[in-house]
Amino acid sequence: GPNTTLVVTTILENPYLMLKGNHQDMEGNDRYEGFCVDMLKELAEILRFNYKIRLVGDGVYGVPEANGTWTGMVGELIARKADLAVAGLTITAEREKVIDFSKPFMTLGISILYRKGTPIESVDDLADQTAIEYGTIHGGSSMTFFQNSRYQTYQRMWNYMYSKQPSVFVKSTEEGIARVLNSNYAFLLESTMNEYYRQRNCNLTQIGGLLDTKGYGIGMPVGSVFRDEFDLAILQLQENNRLEILKRKWWEGGKCP
Repeated sequence: GPNTTLVVTTILENPYLMLKGNHQDMEGNDRYEGFCVDMLKELAEILRFNYKIRLVGDGVYGVPEANGTWTGMVGELIARKADLAVAGLTITAEREKVIDFSKPFMTLGISILYRKGTPIESVDDLADQTAIEYGTIHGGSSMTFFQNSRYQTYQRMWNYMYSKQPSVFVKSTEEGIARVLNSNYAFLLESTMNEYYRQRNCNLTQIGGLLDTKGYGIGMPVGSVFRDEFDLAILQLQENNRLEILKRKWWEGGKCP
């Protein structure tokens, strides 16, 4: 209702949620900008709620641990420390068992980011060699995708990534990008992020197509009374092209054609 203040868990990730240049001079929600910040503003206007943006404590998206507890934003929703997770949070079957998701507000797939000058042209080329290292973000859905895949090539890639020392997993997208630029490393990440960084660094290129297809959704605790409302509001933003306009606003403006 009109006077509800929802706690929003989120994560710093370009261009979804970023600290403003002058964030030290700001307080609360005003410290942040980005696609998710704008989307949240529009959702709050449609559904008439107030919200408090809070960065996830452990800085990860969320994966299950051996003892069954979940890390990251997913864990905060399960523990009901937050009412919403608004981020590039991938809707997966595994997560959907423990939290509720809205309808997707963006669709994407896993892709390969590498330096230009493309000795590899596909995921099979990557899997068939050992000169170029490759990995994903630790504790994200791309890591889980390889871990759970029954497809032989992806299984082989998981076995390589899991056993490789020193680790080929990175803590953040930024760290993965730096590793691609500074060493012989290919980064497996979501196509949305791939596109964002490729537009901003002309030495980067995408290898091959998408390995899968999926969507980002807004996460909520199981049984959240807000789920239907958010579904309708997201459909509304899609139908009047607001989401497409916001995507362009935050993705375009890169230096590379």
